[in-house]
Amino acid sequence: MVRVVSIGGLAIPSFWAGILIILCLVIYFDWAPPLEFVSLFRNPWENVAQLVWPILSVGYRYAAVTARMTRSTVLEVMREDYVRTAWAKGLRERAVVVKHALKNAILPVITIIGTEFAFLIGGLVVTETVFTLNGIGRFMVDAIAHRDIPVVQTLVLLIACVFVVVNLMVDLLYAWLDPRISYR
Repeated sequence: MVRVVSIGGLAIPSFWAGILIILCLVIYFDWAPPLEFVSLFRNPWENVAQLVWPILSVGYRYAAVTARMTRSTVLEVMREDYVRTAWAKGLRERAVVVKHALKNAILPVITIIGTEFAFLIGGLVVTETVFTLNGIGRFMVDAIAHRDIPVVQTLVLLIACVFVVVNLMVDLLYAWLDPRISYR
């Protein structure tokens, strides 16, 4: 069941998942998304309720990518000699999978999470428009529609800087997780 759900997450873009979520909520629960954004400072509960569905629609795809990559790398690591040695020593399955296999399979997963961050920012442009949320994505769409070139350039630079910082954090996380990697 998890594999079917994760394959669905890979196949459905986040904005389409958002449209399907809105459609299902309207048809089955008579719920419609609010027409205007509610600030966190004005009404915190309504703000959180408004953000649940966009977070679910955007996070579904990225959770699916991460789950598939984790499964693939753990299955690959499970064939290694040190995992067979851990099984031969009589360790429990949880200890073998978590301490030996998952620990050594996490680096490619972190790489995918860092790379998918760029797609997350790109997907937010459409998702914020679908759910009528105010954010960087919607601000970018409005700036492009009004041909406000300095704002578009600034937002592109901001997104590029965030992406560079995230990649730097991923590289530093490598050195922290794997003692064999060192940066001098």
